[in-house]
Amino acid sequence: MAGCKKDYLDINTNPNTATESVVTPDLALAAQLTSSAGRNASSYDVFARWLGYWSASGDYSRSTVEMSYNITTDFAAGLWEGGYYTAGQYRTIERKSKELGWTYYEGISKIMGAMEMMNVVDIYNNLPYSTAFDLAGNIRPTYDKGEDVYKALFAQIDAGIVLVKAADVNLNRNIAKQDIMFGGDKVKWAKFGNTLKLKMLLHTVNTTTFNAQAEIAKINAEGSGFIGNGLSAEVQPGYTSDRPNPFYSAHLFNAQNGNESDNYNRANNFSLNLLSGLNDPRANAIYRAPRNGGALKGTDYGANANAANCSNCTSGIGTGIGKSFTMPMWVMTSVEAQFLVAEATIRGWISGDAQAAYSLAVTESFKWLFGAASGASAATTYLAQGNTRITWPATGTLQEKLAVMAWQKYIGLNGIGMLESWNDVRRLGVVQPPLSIAPERGSNPIPVRLLYPSSEYNYNSANVKAEGTISQFTSKVFWHK
Repeated sequence: MAGCKKDYLDINTNPNTATESVVTPDLALAAQLTSSAGRNASSYDVFARWLGYWSASGDYSRSTVEMSYNITTDFAAGLWEGGYYTAGQYRTIERKSKELGWTYYEGISKIMGAMEMMNVVDIYNNLPYSTAFDLAGNIRPTYDKGEDVYKALFAQIDAGIVLVKAADVNLNRNIAKQDIMFGGDKVKWAKFGNTLKLKMLLHTVNTTTFNAQAEIAKINAEGSGFIGNGLSAEVQPGYTSDRPNPFYSAHLFNAQNGNESDNYNRANNFSLNLLSGLNDPRANAIYRAPRNGGALKGTDYGANANAANCSNCTSGIGTGIGKSFTMPMWVMTSVEAQFLVAEATIRGWISGDAQAAYSLAVTESFKWLFGAASGASAATTYLAQGNTRITWPATGTLQEKLAVMAWQKYIGLNGIGMLESWNDVRRLGVVQPPLSIAPERGSNPIPVRLLYPSSEYNYNSANVKAEGTISQFTSKVFWHK
């Protein structure tokens, strides 16, 4: 017994339990990439309903808080808490990677952590950042202005790209396997980082936060370009029937028994009528026929329960979006990326033919839904129509060109980019989604932001209250002018 360590009989320590000290970056990265992608699977569903993409089945009573827009501090709190948790996990990976000299992992974590915080700023505006990830040293972090966070994130992405590009793959254990998004491809990570920066530049187009031309010049000097044109940022951890793609599992079918997973979300009549009026074949990929048969059928957001609009009588989310339970899960689709490039080209930030960039973005939407060959052919026919929401206004003003792009981006992101669509509705002001018809709404408009969660008022009270009275209708995100 004299030779035993003092903790030999410590029954409170489980040697089989993974602890932070033994979880190296190669054991943590894939899980966090999966979490980032998973947020796109169902966390942004409320925006799909607010924006006229989805509505509720007639089998369900009205969700009065959501449909009246009279949201509370408990409403969609997971967007704050989940975003912070995942960003914190990337910070931990970043710190451990730096200690080990694993600069590839460090760079990826910087880029992905920046993306997570960008999304939280876009939803809430000002938030804790500079002192937010040191709970041991600062358990009640102060709030930074959303604009300052954006600036810090831009620099963080820049640093991440540099680290990835200069990394020695041989010194980053299992990077090709654990990088389930780009398989250890440095150029693709640089493209993705550049695309995130382009996204922030476009969000802030109506502000003086960045000098867009100077920042585009830096992106051009880096030289990797952007994702898009067939390249999405998406993860593939090895989805199977018992661990399926989370979007498919949430909104299409149970991968094991084939039963429909989502009996609540249905086609919104606004988008369905828009697609029908444009003779848009994407309708049958974005939505699917009712289980009872017949043509595509939607519902109105905020309507009373109605047997005629039952789950079996109306259209759910289509198999062009949720193709299979083994499909990769997107972090950012090539569709969104291509529209970002198109807008930047229209604005003259990126050299090239604006009409060609617009057509390529629309075509990318068709290809994403239908496959490369079929999609390209269908897009050619579609773009030849003489509709003002489709046809490129060659002699039009900048605003007219942005407007046709905005409508097509709105259609292209149906089901796959709800947060970015909300961003566009706020910053571009082109698409005006239908308001809820729930009587509780009164004269309320669609919210321009969410409210800080109750957890902040409970545990970081002084700092969140220093932000003053927050209204979901008037307290705009800094770039919303």
